[in-house]
Amino acid sequence: MTGTSKPKNKFLMLLKNDFLASARVISLFYIALIILFGVFGICALLGGGDSISAEFASKLTTARNVSIVLSILVSFLLIFVTFFFVVYDFFKSLFSPQGYLSFTLPVSSNQLLGSKVIVYGGWMLLSYAAFMLTSVYLMNYTADEVIGMEKISLVESLLTMLGDFPSTTQIIAYLVYMVLMFFVIFLSFVSIVYFSITVSHVRLLQKHSVVASIVIFFVTALVFLWISFKMTDIVNFVMVFNDDKTLSFGILSPTEYLVGNQLGMEVTPGFAFLVLDIIMFFATSYIMHKKVNLK
Repeated sequence: MTGTSKPKNKFLMLLKNDFLASARVISLFYIALIILFGVFGICALLGGGDSISAEFASKLTTARNVSIVLSILVSFLLIFVTFFFVVYDFFKSLFSPQGYLSFTLPVSSNQLLGSKVIVYGGWMLLSYAAFMLTSVYLMNYTADEVIGMEKISLVESLLTMLGDFPSTTQIIAYLVYMVLMFFVIFLSFVSIVYFSITVSHVRLLQKHSVVASIVIFFVTALVFLWISFKMTDIVNFVMVFNDDKTLSFGILSPTEYLVGNQLGMEVTPGFAFLVLDIIMFFATSYIMHKKVNLK
């Protein structure tokens, strides 16, 4: 059969290579997490039997509790391992001697940067999902099987008697909100790091690229915070998670802190950071394409 072969999509190949390069180390943590969950599952299953001795049951309980703590710890460390490779691979593949090869690939600067954002953004989302699912599931299991719901209900009753405390549902919702905000801030942190490293490799700054990248990072971070605070002063949009699992929305004035006597979850700062991240992406891509001077 004759004919011409269809040209391969270079951007998809770039995505594939970035994914494989990052998976070599990051995947080891997921394997460790799976093994720990396996240990936890086996201990929980065997520990529920009635035919085991008290000594063996005690060992199973210890192994189960250790696997719970280690699972949460590994899933938490996974976030920081992912972040390390977000920064390390960006510098190594674009601004080390390997950068000559990367910039000669038949892809645009948007695609070079976009591949890093997609691959490592995906790893970050997966890392956060792994941490959240692991923590929520194991903490619920600990509350039900280890601590006991009777003790938790007693504590909640005591807190209610002491004052007008948020319900468990509202506390969980606020914790989820804090984790999501941490992810948004983390994403902005990575955007600023990418921008700082890129700007520090323009011809004027590249002799002192390390010092320049640090200075640029702090200046850009302060600008991010200033814009976020200014937008919050203009319109402080908030949401409240109610006991009936519905959401309420409102706008706070600069002197207010509560929405209907409940602690509101601010939306404006997260929205500001996301908009700035998009702007930063295209600014970084432009500098990579037009201004970067490889050593």
